[in-house]
Amino acid sequence: AGSRRRPMIRERERKAEKPIDDDEGDGEPTFDQVPVRVSCPHCGLSVITFIEHEASWVTYSVSLMLLMVLKWAAICVVPVVYPLFKDVVHHCPRCLSILATRSRVVWPSFRQEVMSFRFGSCVVVLARKYVLALIAIVLVIGGIHSARSSNTTSVVGQNWHRGEPVSLTWEDFKTDCGYKSYLGNPIHVTVAFNENYKNKTVHWQGVVHHVEDSMSLLWFTQRGAIFARMEPPQVPNRQREMPDLILAYEDSDAVSKKASKLKRGARFAFDATFVEVGKRGAPHILALWEVEPLPDAPASSP
Repeated sequence: AGSRRRPMIRERERKAEKPIDDDEGDGEPTFDQVPVRVSCPHCGLSVITFIEHEASWVTYSVSLMLLMVLKWAAICVVPVVYPLFKDVVHHCPRCLSILATRSRVVWPSFRQEVMSFRFGSCVVVLARKYVLALIAIVLVIGGIHSARSSNTTSVVGQNWHRGEPVSLTWEDFKTDCGYKSYLGNPIHVTVAFNENYKNKTVHWQGVVHHVEDSMSLLWFTQRGAIFARMEPPQVPNRQREMPDLILAYEDSDAVSKKASKLKRGARFAFDATFVEVGKRGAPHILALWEVEPLPDAPASSP
């Protein structure tokens, strides 16, 4: 590798070791994303720098943020974004010393009437009024989304407790708070759920749709959950099987070990407390306390 690199270095030296014109020698050189003629402070020669792109803390921070936000979808995005956030490093072709390092990401100042955003070789130029309008639109959309999802956020973050047991069945719940009842009268569903089911514990049986293990990464924590299908399902005519209940649990709970062993399609009995009613056919959320696998139902004779 060293023998192949020497001819390249000599070629750079022959091209780079040229006298600087008087006009070019005035002032400090501007290091950017392209090679620049400069007098090397290390070897004293007048050279044209050669550049390399190296990852920095910004590169790793952006990639990690995308992985946390997009999860598996980041596999498609990170390889595209990663090179854009690398720094440009200028080297002397004679002594290979680092002369300057410049970021490929440039943010403008709000004092400028015309604002230029640069990400690698991509440059977006916008008037300041349009940038402010875009920021306002994003804030409005984000505020609306936050307000609509506030109930779900509070459910995930709150401390659950085991409520009093009730003898109500899945058929009772489906009649009061199921998909058809919600389409007919959503206000009645909310009132019936708050009066008869919220913070109440039921003992039912269901079929495993799938199981999601709990996850904790830095400040992000997600509870584990069993997604269960009930018989009969609340939306029977859907082409795709959808879960009717989400039975959430903490990883520290004793029930987590039993829940993680359940396989798709397995029948099981459970004790769980209602936390939130699903809307427009979405699964209903319960806090899981106990789970017990059941033997598979015997096949019916022809």
